[in-house]
Amino acid sequence: MSHPVHSPFRDGFAALWHEPLLPAGELTWRWCFGLAAWGLAIISVALFLDSLKISSGDRFLLGTLQPYLLVGAVRHIFRGSLNRFLAEQTVLLLGLTLLWAFAASGGRAATLRRLVAMFSADEEPQTVSWNFEPIFLLSWLRAMWTLIALSAAVVSLVGSIVMAHRQRAALAALLFAFGIGLSWLFGIVLNWFLGLAPLFSIRNGTGAADALAESVDFSSRQAGPLLGLGFAFGLLRLVWAGTMFLAFFAPLRLAHHIARGWIALLMAVVVLIYFAGADLLYLARLGAYVALAEDDAHPAEPEQKIELVPLLPEEMPGVSETE
Repeated sequence: MSHPVHSPFRDGFAALWHEPLLPAGELTWRWCFGLAAWGLAIISVALFLDSLKISSGDRFLLGTLQPYLLVGAVRHIFRGSLNRFLAEQTVLLLGLTLLWAFAASGGRAATLRRLVAMFSADEEPQTVSWNFEPIFLLSWLRAMWTLIALSAAVVSLVGSIVMAHRQRAALAALLFAFGIGLSWLFGIVLNWFLGLAPLFSIRNGTGAADALAESVDFSSRQAGPLLGLGFAFGLLRLVWAGTMFLAFFAPLRLAHHIARGWIALLMAVVVLIYFAGADLLYLARLGAYVALAEDDAHPAEPEQKIELVPLLPEEMPGVSETE
């Protein structure tokens, strides 16, 4: 059975147009998690600030608006509370990571099930399973690895600054270049494989380890097309970000005509539009990966050329030997 040659890039956007519920579902689970995360972060900071004790002397120093006195008052207010604040934020970060793993597992499983069913080349496609547990494990590992890579980059940056203040330029440059560079490189590479693995877990019904191995094999076989898709969608993302960056500051021109509250509201709307467009571009890229994976599993058969062999007169139908 032969399959027509098509463009995974175009198929990714066609999937969004063909199934309007896909963008709606993607935006729903992403924005619900975002609102919950911001809400929890704001509440935790508010509770911490509410627990601080400010004396009358601190109020007097804050009211002077003198930089030296302000620094002294702030140090006195936060004395003994910084460790508690860091512990609370660490627990909050781990909780949000766990919450993201649950949200991403459910949302990604629903999205991939529909995309895999849409691009399936089987005449009688089988029912695609949810495979929630493997996807949850992959999402959790992806989130933890991202935190580890960011932590290593921050530690390398702080270490390079400390070494620079100690007049150790070579060690500072080494920590800055190799520490941050390697953290970024290994973080991006493993994050890529862990982000692609749920596709194969849904498509083939495999566990987390097998799905990760299949994502590595698929990336090695289709390295060229994947790089092309990454460049194309990255360019679109850059153009979209630049356009929304200009639109973000456009309401400032109306400062003399409308109130500041309306300007802030317009800028917030532009930010939401940017995030919505970025989420849709990611969904289109995911659809392109699904289409490419289907082409990889069912490669198009080369067309067979039919050679025309001239017939001899005696082999022609209706021609007798006497003729």
